[in-house]
Amino acid sequence: MNTDLGWLSLLPSLLAIVFAILTRRVILALVGGVLLAHVLLFMPSVGTGVISGVSSLGEVLIDPSNQLIWGFTLAIGALFGVLERGGTFTHFVAALKQKQLVPNKRRARMFTWILGVLVFIESNVSIMTSGTTSRPVYDQLGISRQKLAYLIDSTCAPICILIPLNAWGAFNIGLIGNQGINEPISTFVASIGLNFYAIIALFLALFVAWTGWAFGPMKAFEQQAKLNLQNKPEAVEPNQEVNRGALYTVIISLVTMVLMVPVMLWFTGEGRIVAGDGMLSVFTAIVVALIIAIIGTVLSLGASAKLIMSSILRGAWKILPLAIILWVAIALGDATRTLGSGEYLAGILNASLPSWLLPALIFLLSALTAFAIGSSWGTFAIMLPLAIPLALGLDLPVALFVGAALAGGIFGDHSSPISDTTIIASLASGSEHIDHVRTQLPYALLAASLATGCYLVAGLVVAG
Repeated sequence: MNTDLGWLSLLPSLLAIVFAILTRRVILALVGGVLLAHVLLFMPSVGTGVISGVSSLGEVLIDPSNQLIWGFTLAIGALFGVLERGGTFTHFVAALKQKQLVPNKRRARMFTWILGVLVFIESNVSIMTSGTTSRPVYDQLGISRQKLAYLIDSTCAPICILIPLNAWGAFNIGLIGNQGINEPISTFVASIGLNFYAIIALFLALFVAWTGWAFGPMKAFEQQAKLNLQNKPEAVEPNQEVNRGALYTVIISLVTMVLMVPVMLWFTGEGRIVAGDGMLSVFTAIVVALIIAIIGTVLSLGASAKLIMSSILRGAWKILPLAIILWVAIALGDATRTLGSGEYLAGILNASLPSWLLPALIFLLSALTAFAIGSSWGTFAIMLPLAIPLALGLDLPVALFVGAALAGGIFGDHSSPISDTTIIASLASGSEHIDHVRTQLPYALLAASLATGCYLVAGLVVAG
């Protein structure tokens, strides 16, 4: 098996990304990337590589560690299906309008941003909570689902990496401690203020939420959403009578979904939230929320068993294409790690470069790694063992290098079409996945450009 391929190790991810963007056939692009990766692993035996690639897809599908991912994905579709087709979301939107909580587009966008920031326990929960709650409101007000996808994606990972009291913090503190740092917690906390991309991305999203600023491909989708609203009567009139039971069903199910996560993290971690099982906690929270939604829809609106079952199946069916994308993306990520793509990118960095350039280079290299493998956590695991010894060896601030590595991982993951958070943001907002990637990328690049400038300045300051 070939595992030291140099630049060839980057081809599967890069070709999959380019093909997906150019053709909009994301699943085919990802499958092609998986097959190419395994062909490279078993060169020159192409047949063996293809068989291995197909086999890997099956292994990922039945891997017990991934079963909760599939369950989580389909369950959130089922939850949204019950709330939407069951009719409770209609009353929820009507109540928001009557209470003047989201009477206009600005309020709706700010509502999404604030909700995304408040739910910082887990990125997928933040995305799902903000997306499923805001989506019907955006449709009613004529805001594009692509704008919603951008806002939820730009608050979830940035806020999670800036708050140490979650699984993200525990994971990175563990990585820092493994590099011989005596006080990993204080180092991680010090790096928070130096995570320039996460900070800039979060406040750029706040600016967009407040102003509605749209540029690049996003502008066309915003104009189309406005046109669609003008040509379509509102599904919910502002003076519609609100069924209180239906309203409470939505609120209780969504609040339960959020609160159950830390409860389950505490339970599965035997009293330590940071040691809990994140995926099991999220899955359990969504299932409990789904049960509440079903019971509440039946009791408040008298929904029939046929309607409930139809809502569950249709909701899950609508999510299935994104579940498939997530499945193949995981297989591609496994293959690129086997190829050593991340290690090759890390090896490009030459320690003989001027020290003031290193923070910016760590940021950009981390971004390239995350973009190629579609995983911020995988990037953290690759880059922190490189960045920390480099900082120690040059007697430069470790927190700055940690911040740069983490920031780059967030940017690359934020921009990559094969990232799970990018896929789930498309799922939660109801946006076509490649449309979300195309509309979000200009904002991410703007934030990354500003962050790169910050790291250059910081490098000059510490090196001087």
